[in-house]
Amino acid sequence: MREFKGTRPSGYATAQIGSLNWGGQHVTYAYDAFFSYKRDRESDAWHRRVKDKIAYWLRLELARTDVRIFFDDEEIRTGSRFSAKIADSLRRSKCLVCVWSPLYFRSSWCLSEWQSFLQREVNYGAQLIIPASFHDGETFPDTAKAIQTLDFSEFASTMPRFWDTESAVRFEESRLRPFARDLAALIRAAPPYDEAFPVLIASEHDTQPELPIGRIADV
Repeated sequence: MREFKGTRPSGYATAQIGSLNWGGQHVTYAYDAFFSYKRDRESDAWHRRVKDKIAYWLRLELARTDVRIFFDDEEIRTGSRFSAKIADSLRRSKCLVCVWSPLYFRSSWCLSEWQSFLQREVNYGAQLIIPASFHDGETFPDTAKAIQTLDFSEFASTMPRFWDTESAVRFEESRLRPFARDLAALIRAAPPYDEAFPVLIASEHDTQPELPIGRIADV
């Protein structure tokens, strides 16, 4: 794990949520939350819809129309370096929304996002991470298992028509609305913006190893 050292990308819009004068420019939080999830073409649309639903209820909880959640929908980043855009968006987000799955913890990108906010929590003595689970958490690392997580797995789906079902209604009422309410509380309590917010870069060595495939005779 190392700290990101890079330049700030230009052209970012800002929301007046907290501010700092940086290099002669007015630097602020740009996002209320950063949405951290494992990219996969089968589940990307589900994650985006979840983000949109949370944003809707968050607008009501915060009584604001300018709620912003960073959601990375660029091309799959396999083999690419941790970008300045992601680092800047992490630093300029108040809180982290994590949607955990076993593969989340095998992604150096996802671990970088999570570990950056874990370190910010330590540095500033604030709760800034709100996790949910997309799939069974039995294989999650111990650090993640120790954190209270809202279980979305019953409603995880790769089918676009899921959102037209009764299950989707129950998902929104029983999971997404309470999740947005808890996220709003974290946003309100987040520390003022600080350019020194850490951004940590995980390596492949930091990821969770894949489970060995046992032989039938071992079962």
